[in-house]
Amino acid sequence: MRTLEGRRGAALVTVGGSVAVQSAGPPATLETRFPIASVGKQFAAVAALLLAERGRLALDRPVAHWLAGSPPWWREVTLHHLLTHTSGLPHWGAEPGFDVLSTMATADRVGLIPQGTPVSRPGLRWLYSSPGYVLIAHIVEQAAEQPYGDFLAEHIFTPLEMGATTIGRPAVDDVVGEALPPLAGTSDVWSTVGDLARYHERIHTGALLGFESRAVMTGPLARTDNEPRPGRAFFGGHYGYGVFVGTVGGHRAYFHPGDIPGFVSFAAWLPDHHASVVLLTDDEHTDVHAVTRELLTAAALS
Repeated sequence: MRTLEGRRGAALVTVGGSVAVQSAGPPATLETRFPIASVGKQFAAVAALLLAERGRLALDRPVAHWLAGSPPWWREVTLHHLLTHTSGLPHWGAEPGFDVLSTMATADRVGLIPQGTPVSRPGLRWLYSSPGYVLIAHIVEQAAEQPYGDFLAEHIFTPLEMGATTIGRPAVDDVVGEALPPLAGTSDVWSTVGDLARYHERIHTGALLGFESRAVMTGPLARTDNEPRPGRAFFGGHYGYGVFVGTVGGHRAYFHPGDIPGFVSFAAWLPDHHASVVLLTDDEHTDVHAVTRELLTAAALS
């Protein structure tokens, strides 16, 4: 195992279930909890897949069933479209009256999102949309007949032994900074590098989802608009459910970056090496590509 110094935040690389590289810079330790931003989208995807396995959700069913009063165009949008960012729904800013920084009730946000103007018909193009994942969390909550956060805690975090992972800022001392008001499905999860590495190890080896669900989640379902660029450590040419499907350091990988004001996150699973790479930091200026390359080199995965 190697320990890297001089990096703000926390980072962890595991290979075959064993720690290969670790790093923690003050004020953080390996046990510090950070908001993981869009890295948490995969938990919304896992929740939807669990409910689909249990017959409570249908991935190909129009979501208008779950969105009372939605405009007619929503009759074409399915849960699959939301999960793959192919619904035609744009990113923040198109919903009238929607303020990401406000403490608006979730029900009010959900009512506003479908009122936004679509960019394209469902299924025609990939367009990253966090509002779509807010809707996924809402649909999960209705299908499960249980608050979204409670469902994640009971059916994902507990069985995967993610004891340090919470919905919203935990009321403990091992946290850093403040974050945006939590938005269910897209920026509401706080976690540690150890919990996320444990999640990777277990979710991708069948500890929670069945084979077909895992194959769908990590399948190259939608071609993204990303392009390979010199100096980048990771590239996601496709999107599955809650994860980019591409390469990290040239290795096949399922991953997701995340950022909100004041925080940056990155989490990846390299299936050919049974390796997890996690970075969480409260330095929003962190060069995630540079740190990822450094971690891969230290773990002999470059």
